[in-house]
Amino acid sequence: MLPATGMLSMLVLSACVQNPVTGKKDFLLVSEDWEMQVGAREYLPQRQAQGGDYVVDPSVEAYVKSVGQRLAAHSDRKLAYEFHVINDSTPNAWALPGGKISINRGLLVRLKSESELAAVLGHEIVHAAAKHGAKGQTRGIGLQVGIMTASILGAREGYGQQVQLVSSVGAQIINSQYGQGAELESDRYGMDYMAKAGYDPQGAVELQRTFVALSKGQRSDSLSRLFASHPPSEKRVAQNIKTASGLSKGGKVGQSEYRRAMARLFKTEKAYKDFDMAQLAFQKKNSKQASALLREAMRIEPNEAHFHSLMGDIALSQRHLSSAKRSFDKAISLNDKFYYYYLQRGKINELQKNSRAAQADYANSIKLLPTTAAQLSLGQYAERAGKLSVAKRYYAMAAQATGDEASKARASLMRLDPPVGPETTLLVRQGLTSRGTFAIELINQTSRDIGFVKLGISARSGSRQQLHSVRQVIPAGQRHQIDTKRRLTQQQANQLRVVILEARMQ
Repeated sequence: MLPATGMLSMLVLSACVQNPVTGKKDFLLVSEDWEMQVGAREYLPQRQAQGGDYVVDPSVEAYVKSVGQRLAAHSDRKLAYEFHVINDSTPNAWALPGGKISINRGLLVRLKSESELAAVLGHEIVHAAAKHGAKGQTRGIGLQVGIMTASILGAREGYGQQVQLVSSVGAQIINSQYGQGAELESDRYGMDYMAKAGYDPQGAVELQRTFVALSKGQRSDSLSRLFASHPPSEKRVAQNIKTASGLSKGGKVGQSEYRRAMARLFKTEKAYKDFDMAQLAFQKKNSKQASALLREAMRIEPNEAHFHSLMGDIALSQRHLSSAKRSFDKAISLNDKFYYYYLQRGKINELQKNSRAAQADYANSIKLLPTTAAQLSLGQYAERAGKLSVAKRYYAMAAQATGDEASKARASLMRLDPPVGPETTLLVRQGLTSRGTFAIELINQTSRDIGFVKLGISARSGSRQQLHSVRQVIPAGQRHQIDTKRRLTQQQANQLRVVILEARMQ
């Protein structure tokens, strides 16, 4: 541990914050700056990792945004609220800190009215407004050091399996279960926002009744993700009935309006069911069945890029490169804002020795979502072109992940930058832990253990440097984290500079 003296001992975060929704004092160990940064940084990557935005019928997202902004106008906390529809069949909705909200295509087709949609969005608005993500971070419900840590995201079928490098904090917030108090709080105040916006709060009652019925029916695993983060219960139904009784009656239900707005989604629901089954068939190596399901899906909805993308994956697995490329060309022509199409077309262009096109595709994919596959390939292209500083930058990014591609990146980095001193053998990073304490992470990017590490810590303003010796040996390719136990704001953490003064290969 670092010595509890001087500069670090003075930088302590005040933890009592007034909840803008309830008016109560909450114990928080993360700042409002943290909320804004996490929301802004994680919103696009998390949407990309879950299938990207639904773009086939832009009026669907426009409708969701109009309902969301109508509710957000009555929020107790003024944030830059955003609303997007994710192109995934899993019934789910989530909010990131800072007011970044998403709802899946798969949940929209299970709703029956605009008031039910308002119940979902109002609930998520409260999660953001009432700082539930920040409170979860404070409670330590499993959120990691998102500022510093890169991790594998996947563990389910679909595009999430392909994501190899994303910051973990957004995924942990989305997938973590809120406490019962937070869920009831979001129901209650979300219904208040509904009533103020002119909606019938009974929509929240009907929504919870539907979810309770589905959870009792044990309808496959498709609902597990929603129920894991937003568990339904008879208690919530009863509480919503009580809350609705105290709110104004006669608000908008909007069944017919909702059916009109979602008409294309309801009409093409079977196509997406076929697509989901095609994904499973392809994972089981049954390309013939997958192709047949996809052809039927494309007959119903010819403008869905995901269908053409999966057809490209099937052709690529069979080494039919020209056919695969045509499928990804088509996917990009239908939706040029999804990382996966570029990543896969980049692989095809690389196999076809079209280096310029491959590099362009990899670069476009990274703008939407960084992956080790794209970073490694761009590093290799830069190295072959003699652009060693660029190559090392890509290799360093890829080396932070795990798996074969990350191992190749670490090996390449060592080849280009052999260990002649501590700055070339260790990567040092710094940030705040889930408890709001300042932490330092050392990453051994070499093939040998490293010991006798000495660090220097100082303020960027030029104050006297504090010294710290790391007693542990850091194994080859492994990380070591040092928690100083000192709580800081993000601004205070940004003022500190950590450098490696000495390190020895074992």
